[in-house]
Amino acid sequence: MNKDYEDTQDYVCSISATEFEEFCLERLKDYAKMKRWQDFNITHNVKLQAHDGTYQIDVYATFRFMELDFKVLCECKQFKSPVKRDVVALLDGKIRSLGAQKGIICSTSGFQKGAIKYAKEHGIALFQVYDKNCIPVSHSCGPDAEEFADDPIKYIEDHWPEYCVKCFETDSDVPITIYPTKDMINEIYREHNRLMKKVYGIDMPDPDSFFE
Repeated sequence: MNKDYEDTQDYVCSISATEFEEFCLERLKDYAKMKRWQDFNITHNVKLQAHDGTYQIDVYATFRFMELDFKVLCECKQFKSPVKRDVVALLDGKIRSLGAQKGIICSTSGFQKGAIKYAKEHGIALFQVYDKNCIPVSHSCGPDAEEFADDPIKYIEDHWPEYCVKCFETDSDVPITIYPTKDMINEIYREHNRLMKKVYGIDMPDPDSFFE
């Protein structure tokens, strides 16, 4: 398997990391407009000074609500594997150091169970990004993914093989994956695609194309 599944997403994985951050910025801007947030300002790739150092933030937003000022920190992860718990914990530390009120992580590759658990316990919003769709994962910014009995994101987490076996051929420096097999991966993603269509109404690419 030459590419992770998320690389096949038509839009979010065909753009650069900077463009993905700008995409997330626009989604936040659209949401703020819909909610009619007062004095809303949003900036891409900023450095903020705190008492314990300087922090780089992918997307930084401020607004007023009920005469109170709010700061939002958004991290944009265009990873090839699910976001881990320590990434969420790092954002939580930035929130506390900078005195922000909200943290958001947008990921093209989902989140590990530990990351989701930590985010829910600390009020950090997680978004899974498919093509041009932002799907809420954590409870702090929308419905729990776990509320869905047929959640496609959790399906992959629960069914993905725990280990990978590769071998090298004498005439090639590139290892060949022998486990999980292509058929196994395709079967997982066929069911995932079915659930994506059922739960979110999103058509996903044919898994057979992953190995082209």
